[in-house]
Amino acid sequence: MHQAQTSYEPIISLNGQPVVRTYTAEIRNIIIKGKKVEHSAVVLFFTLHYLGTTEEGNLKYKSSIQRRLFLDDKNRPVFKPSKAQKIGLSVAKINDELLLEVSKNYQFIGVLNPEVVQKKWQSVKNVLQNSFTDLQTVIGDFDWQMQTENIQKIYKNDPFYTFFFANFFYQEFNENKCLEHEKTLVNGIHNLNIPVLEKQSITKQDTLFQNIEITTSATLEHTNKLFPTEKINRFIGGLLNSKGSKHDVDFTYQGVYKVQPRIGIINSGELSYSLFIKDVYSKTTTLTFNLEKDE
Repeated sequence: MHQAQTSYEPIISLNGQPVVRTYTAEIRNIIIKGKKVEHSAVVLFFTLHYLGTTEEGNLKYKSSIQRRLFLDDKNRPVFKPSKAQKIGLSVAKINDELLLEVSKNYQFIGVLNPEVVQKKWQSVKNVLQNSFTDLQTVIGDFDWQMQTENIQKIYKNDPFYTFFFANFFYQEFNENKCLEHEKTLVNGIHNLNIPVLEKQSITKQDTLFQNIEITTSATLEHTNKLFPTEKINRFIGGLLNSKGSKHDVDFTYQGVYKVQPRIGIINSGELSYSLFIKDVYSKTTTLTFNLEKDE
């Protein structure tokens, strides 16, 4: 399955063993509006089990989350979560057991059991309505997300899934050209989705091609018809109380995957991206994962 590769045009095969792999992951966001700083961070402990292929020939995985843990702004575990964190943990339970569909290139496609997710949401919704009286807006937002016509889009563009499923297997890396993928940074600025073009390239490898690093970068797709220039200006104008003003967006995007190409496994990944509007607004998202156990 894994043939010897050249040093300049390697093709990485994906491991197809039906085993359960154990991971830890961290999702962190820091938002700065003027002098106000908002911080959120959660650690995930989960397993991923390869179940074979779908009728269409895509790959099927079972994702099981054993535990979630919030971190404070000093990276310490939060043992007494706030009301908002308790609500977040309750809602997140709908994702405890998911069947995921992934392409042979290891690109995330969507969930195979949306009906189960929708049923779980109804149970969680009933608990929230009985426990809190001021969550009409939050519940309304999730009701919209859980509608059949919306649910797949929500999962498909989820920042963690699009990062974790790295989409570089069985594709030719060339010393003169990197892989390119169009991506959407959901809620990249406030609640606005930002289209970007991501590039992946092999930047480090050993002599026997047993351990490599694949780095990622990205640029804003200003010419994409979905790029929300006017909405960004309105949002920033609202923060400044200055209607009709125009604002430049600065952007950084850096990531790295550590890969064992001969056995087709990603050992770890780290991605950090930031969007800045000078002196007014910034949002930095950091995503990491580590393979802890390969059974």
